[in-house]
Amino acid sequence: MENISINKLKGVLIVPIGIAIILVPLSLLIGWNLVTLIVFWLVITPALTIYLPKLVSKNINHLFESLVGMGIFYALMVLMIYDHYQSDYFQLMMWSGVINLISVTVHLRWPTVQAE
Repeated sequence: MENISINKLKGVLIVPIGIAIILVPLSLLIGWNLVTLIVFWLVITPALTIYLPKLVSKNINHLFESLVGMGIFYALMVLMIYDHYQSDYFQLMMWSGVINLISVTVHLRWPTVQAE
């Protein structure tokens, strides 16, 4: 029981840490424009949310870990940039949160079809 909780905690914490590790160099080295915003928020973020818990957690179902980790990341981002809530970049980030919530849930819950 204790091992399962530690695996879930590792799976949850790796998501915001891993996304932040990608976010910082991207924002400092490349900067933000419409293309980098769309790629980061709609491609990189859900991909890391789906695959990072699989790397560190030994649990079979990673839906809980992915969604909670992504929720923590988005909550931290909102707290950090809440002063810019009227900007288009903030709006894109918030819409990507909704889209990513749906896409990650569908991806991790979609039944895998095996070729016969």
